[in-house]
Amino acid sequence: MTTSLGPMAPGDIRTRAQIRQEFGGSPQGGICPSDEKKSVNLYSDPSIGEHVGYYDGWLAEEDELGPVFEYTGAGLTGDQTFDGPFGMGNRSILRHAEQGRKLRVFIRAGTIKGTATATHRYVGTFNLDQRLPYVWRKVRGENGEVRSVIVFRLRPDGAFKSSAADTIPAAKKTTVEFVQFQPITASMLNSGPATQGALSLPSQRQGAKSSARKRTTNASTEGVFVVSEAFNTEMSLRAATAASIAVRREAALTKSYRAHLEAAGHTVGAFQIRVEGLSSTLRTDLYDATSHVLYEAKGSSSREDVRMAIGQLLDYSRYVKTDAHPHEPRQAILLPAAPDPDIRVLLERHQIGLVHQLSDGQFTGPDFTAPS
Repeated sequence: MTTSLGPMAPGDIRTRAQIRQEFGGSPQGGICPSDEKKSVNLYSDPSIGEHVGYYDGWLAEEDELGPVFEYTGAGLTGDQTFDGPFGMGNRSILRHAEQGRKLRVFIRAGTIKGTATATHRYVGTFNLDQRLPYVWRKVRGENGEVRSVIVFRLRPDGAFKSSAADTIPAAKKTTVEFVQFQPITASMLNSGPATQGALSLPSQRQGAKSSARKRTTNASTEGVFVVSEAFNTEMSLRAATAASIAVRREAALTKSYRAHLEAAGHTVGAFQIRVEGLSSTLRTDLYDATSHVLYEAKGSSSREDVRMAIGQLLDYSRYVKTDAHPHEPRQAILLPAAPDPDIRVLLERHQIGLVHQLSDGQFTGPDFTAPS
């Protein structure tokens, strides 16, 4: 890799002082925003992250939009936050588009020979994933401390350079843990909603790829029960795509139905599932822990969306088990309006419940308010 001091390109190695000269930011810390350079510099050091219970890096599996780089937020001890002085760095990532700044990722490469001066490899420029910008996860640090961390999902925006060493390792055992709800409010973010600017569609396929992108062999399955922060936050995802419109509708629908279940005294959340041997994480839409019902929400009532929801329910349900409910959950699809009669027949055939919203905002469907 080159160490030239011309304009920085993905794969180049620099000291932090050299990075600051081009992209600004502070001389220390992992998340370093710069108003002047319109940049948020994200530094990752695998030797530190692994000791405190997390990995930054590429998911080994790409989705239909391409690669995802996961970056864990600021805070080495205790629960991470978006609130107050300890959440400043995390807020700068979440609001980078609104504030007109690019995310730039740097990974610790080593030191200058004969000195203690650290060097960092430039990976490239990123934006937050507009479909799922971040998730909460529970990790166990070096001292056994169990804490909640914020994992940002980054999409390349232009050229990037990946390395086999940057791929997140596959899960090695099955774990299911409850993650405490972490509400995110506008007041925590100091002004307005979480993001008011567009989370632009990435140009992630422009980068050079390494052999690390190949699929890994199966090793384990890991499921984590979480309560989704997305249900409690208004996030504007203003992109001129049908996909982002569907995301908004689905999020609003899920949030409304979550409020309906909570009004009935139910505990609700979602599951995060790490499939054995894969570094990516599956995530359900809504789980009613009181009645043990798994919901898959869709932003439209089309046949195509219902088919997808059925497949997701069949996939996820085998993992959704708890000590209180050791069997698979009942299944239901949550839609914004009534589907065609033929779709109802299809769902009945597979014993999948149908809940849909009425014109007055109320919901109709099977009564799942009683425990199974």
